[in-house]
Amino acid sequence: MNQSKKAIKGSQKGLEKSKNHVSKAPNPRVMIISLIVLVILFTGIISFEQFRKKVILTINDKKYDMEDMMYYFYITEAEHSYYDQLFQSMGGGSYWDMPYDEASGTTVREYAKTQLIDSATWNEVLYQEAIKANYSLTSEEVTTIGTQVNSILTEMLSKKAVKKTGLTDKYLNEYVGKQTLATRYHQDIVDSFDIDDAAIKATFDFADYRQYDIQRLFISTQELDDEGNSVELSADKKTAAYDKISAIYEEASKSADWSTLLPEDEEGLTYKEDNFIETDTTYPDEFEAMIMGMSNNSVSEIYEAEDGYYIVKMIDNKSTESYDNAVETAITAEETKAFDEFYDEVLTNYDVKVNYNNLDPITMGEVTIVK
Repeated sequence: MNQSKKAIKGSQKGLEKSKNHVSKAPNPRVMIISLIVLVILFTGIISFEQFRKKVILTINDKKYDMEDMMYYFYITEAEHSYYDQLFQSMGGGSYWDMPYDEASGTTVREYAKTQLIDSATWNEVLYQEAIKANYSLTSEEVTTIGTQVNSILTEMLSKKAVKKTGLTDKYLNEYVGKQTLATRYHQDIVDSFDIDDAAIKATFDFADYRQYDIQRLFISTQELDDEGNSVELSADKKTAAYDKISAIYEEASKSADWSTLLPEDEEGLTYKEDNFIETDTTYPDEFEAMIMGMSNNSVSEIYEAEDGYYIVKMIDNKSTESYDNAVETAITAEETKAFDEFYDEVLTNYDVKVNYNNLDPITMGEVTIVK
């Protein structure tokens, strides 16, 4: 009986505490702080959405806001980000803030905006022209696009970057699809031009571009003195260098591939594949003449140059690589000129406007890249 009364009293005390807790008025200060936090968060979300919805580019009646342009921001920033990382790895500063044009003082970061607009306009206009010409994606292109989009979302962009940009599978499929059709349409137009490749090729003399492809083994006969100047090795060290390259000569003369001759931890001897044309080489004239006189697959004697000892193997003394590249560059230049004229004419049918009030405040290199 006493235990029952204690239990009942205990329950009543708990109930009274519960009632007191429920009936306690909310702390006005806590409510105000919570309200302020909610307002800040809500305002931030609205501001971010408004930022993404700011129109950057208008082509005819089609408006492209920040969200629409995100793919073009991505491909532009990805290109320059690669060079930025490469530049910094070599001890440089920010590639983004380097002068792109010394005369005007335009930085890479500023030029990237011009590149962005040009790229977006090119893709969107040529896509529209392709649609007018009844172009559509092939099944192979659809598969390739899917693979590319998956690579962007899972390999090229981090999860934070995907969240930051808002890029989705659906969005990327649409924009990469546009780019694919625009690129195919561009190539078809280029192929339709009446450009005489043979006539262009005839303006190049093969003798001026004859390329010599070689493999070479080298050991230096130079070292740095206390002041950092390059000086010749002592007689004993020079003899040791000669003996070292001599020791591998017989094996080299019988080997078809010199890339595997040297051990990975070798420090003195070096191997290199090289090529040159007569008018473009850093080799001394006498050394160059010796190499040019070699027949294919022949191996030179140990040659002493000013900087060290060489063994040379001729791979191809009539390589067409430089000649073909020169011809291809000239043909491409003619195609580019013809297409630029075609594109300029197409653009007269489009009203292209850039909203610099919305573009100028944007900092390239920080839109899609997470630091």
